[in-house]
Amino acid sequence: MVLMQALSYTAIAVVAALVGGVIAVYYPPGPQMESNIQHFAAGVVIAAVAAELLPEVHGRAPQIVVLGFAIGVVTMLGIHRLSETIEKRDIGGQFAGASGLLIVVSIDMIIDGVLIGVAFLDNPDTGVIIAIALAIEVLFLGVAGVVALPKDLGVVQKLAVPTVFGLLLTTGVIGGVLALDGVTGAPIAIILAFGSAALLYLVTEELLVKAGKVPETPVSTTLFFAGFLAIFLLDMLH
Repeated sequence: MVLMQALSYTAIAVVAALVGGVIAVYYPPGPQMESNIQHFAAGVVIAAVAAELLPEVHGRAPQIVVLGFAIGVVTMLGIHRLSETIEKRDIGGQFAGASGLLIVVSIDMIIDGVLIGVAFLDNPDTGVIIAIALAIEVLFLGVAGVVALPKDLGVVQKLAVPTVFGLLLTTGVIGGVLALDGVTGAPIAIILAFGSAALLYLVTEELLVKAGKVPETPVSTTLFFAGFLAIFLLDMLH
């Protein structure tokens, strides 16, 4: 039952990835639009962490929370270093310009999937909010993945990228639920703390850093708070 519930909400993110890919193929967003989307997504993810994940780990043993956060930060720094190494070594032939991004996002999809699965195991209400928040993140990643590809690729080849993102996310959900079903206590707390750190890293070192390459506007700033408020109100009403 938990697995089916988790997969049903994960389907929203899978569809979001494909929608992002289609948008990138037929209506590539300009720099300002990308910045607006990144601001909105950043607000959404921060709200999900603040309203759902952090309260779930607040009452746990401090050493468990610190361990989970530390693993999350080290993991995300490692993924970032991997991306830089791939780009510097020009790995991937005609996909060299996109290979770093695609590999990093693929790893992130698996991590996000595991987090969704664990969130549903710990508290289904938390799982719903996290799945919706990550769906908005995945929408942006679907756009970014297609935009980074060589321009001469066909539509089917380009849309294969967000499709793979969705499959990896689903795989993470299935693996997380099956591997951790029935597990309680410290392991779940570590994963939730890990997920909190990973998502905060995504916001501060990825979304907002990239959004900052375009001058701030009242619209982009407003969208950040709109994204935060949307998830916060959804949590209050759910």
